[in-house]
Amino acid sequence: MHQFEHLRLHPERPQIRQIRRASALLQQGRFVIAPTDTCYTLMCKPQATGAIADIRTLRQLDDHHLWAVVCADLSQAATCVRIDNQAHRILKRCLPGPYTFILPSSASLPRRIFGKRHDVGIRIPDHPVCHLLLEACGEVLLCTTLQFPGDDYPAFDPDEFVPRLKHLSCAVLDVGWSGTTPSTVVDLCTSEPVLLRAGTGEWPA
Repeated sequence: MHQFEHLRLHPERPQIRQIRRASALLQQGRFVIAPTDTCYTLMCKPQATGAIADIRTLRQLDDHHLWAVVCADLSQAATCVRIDNQAHRILKRCLPGPYTFILPSSASLPRRIFGKRHDVGIRIPDHPVCHLLLEACGEVLLCTTLQFPGDDYPAFDPDEFVPRLKHLSCAVLDVGWSGTTPSTVVDLCTSEPVLLRAGTGEWPA
């Protein structure tokens, strides 16, 4: 039986009770839709096979979709990627912020999701709700932008997208409208940073 929850939060001073509830739902293996400094994002635990399957169905994602990993801070990021001195300087300068940095992955990421890939995108969003949720969870989460199949832009208005999710076992952390421009993506796996997608974050930063 599915269970949908619509949690309304203050965008700058989120209610801790709601954050804890969302964290508990993630621990139960469900996914949440949480705000970031760019767009609303689907998040779940890497071990939550049911939630991952639901997200794949919702977004019509194939097995080659490049999931990102969302982290509370650089210490948490270091549990799943390798960060050399140059990358560390860039991450310290830009994060938290609206960037996804591609870095060499460590062995801790599940092969059933990342396959034989040797790199992964890391996000540390600059948003109070997202930060508190990750702190409450105490671990990294998989993430991908909330964008419905056929739509030209990510979903930004909870009044519009919540009714489209009520049949699923998930929770929406509603802080009102979000942006519609995704993060800037930069590859740090080579000797020089490579801009892969221009987004919200300015580059060079």
